[in-house]
Amino acid sequence: MRRFMNILLVLAIVVCFSRVVLAAEHPGEHPGSPAKSEHPGESAEHPGTEHPGEEAVLSADQIIKGIKSYIQKVTEVNEGYFPAYDAKESKGLGLKLIKVHEDRVSYIKKEDAYFACTDFKEAGSNTAYDIDFWMKKAKGGGVEVYRTKIHKKDGNPRFTYRDDEIVPVESAHMAPEEHT
Repeated sequence: MRRFMNILLVLAIVVCFSRVVLAAEHPGEHPGSPAKSEHPGESAEHPGTEHPGEEAVLSADQIIKGIKSYIQKVTEVNEGYFPAYDAKESKGLGLKLIKVHEDRVSYIKKEDAYFACTDFKEAGSNTAYDIDFWMKKAKGGGVEVYRTKIHKKDGNPRFTYRDDEIVPVESAHMAPEEHT
């Protein structure tokens, strides 16, 4: 009987731990599949030439560098602030970059695009904005941003992703753990 109870205890611990691990992944929060940090078969000098006819896939590092460069350039020409428009509140924002989520870079196969999430603070306040950036390969190499959208304000999501499509939170009918 004691052995049976120990087995049940171990199973209960495994089940609880697996729920914690799965909840930490924030299902539905970001589109696409994770971008690769390295690409087997590609060399740094000749990306994509290992397999003729295939396009080179950008690495997560290239995407992060591209988005940081984009934010820096836009910020420099806007007096040190990144401008954004909050359509929900009908107001323009001047934002300061806090960080680019380097662990949340994704590839969206449907659009042949890349995705990264960032954190900003509004100038003169502690209001936090999570801004999502969509990027495509640029003709000269690297990436170019083709879309930005406020994903969260002060941690409250405005939309989620379902099958790489944006779904407003109000109509998403998400489980509570998907709101984080």
